[in-house]
Amino acid sequence: MNELINVLNQEGNLVVSSREVARNFDKEHKNILRELENIKSEGVAQYWADLFIPSTYIHEQNKQEYKEYLLTRDGFTLLAMGFTGQKALQWKLKYIEAFNKMEEVIKKNQLIASRLSPEL
Repeated sequence: MNELINVLNQEGNLVVSSREVARNFDKEHKNILRELENIKSEGVAQYWADLFIPSTYIHEQNKQEYKEYLLTRDGFTLLAMGFTGQKALQWKLKYIEAFNKMEEVIKKNQLIASRLSPEL
């Protein structure tokens, strides 16, 4: 469990790819996509854009474009609540830590930038 969690800064939103979530939780990506669509259909459609950002990726082997979602911290939390077991618990904790670390880096960078003179 020494793998790194790849939290990205997507236009000011901290996000993680649905593909990475699938990989880390030993689930097929198509099943993660189905779970996300189920969440959407269960009454959270009005919050959908704040939780799950539609995106695409290019598959390395066939160079075709496929759907994925970028999950915000809250989107990840909502999805991962349904994952159970010891391994799932360990990954949930790793994701929480990764989101927190990325948020801390962003805040530090903003603080440093605010202290720079306008000439810089």
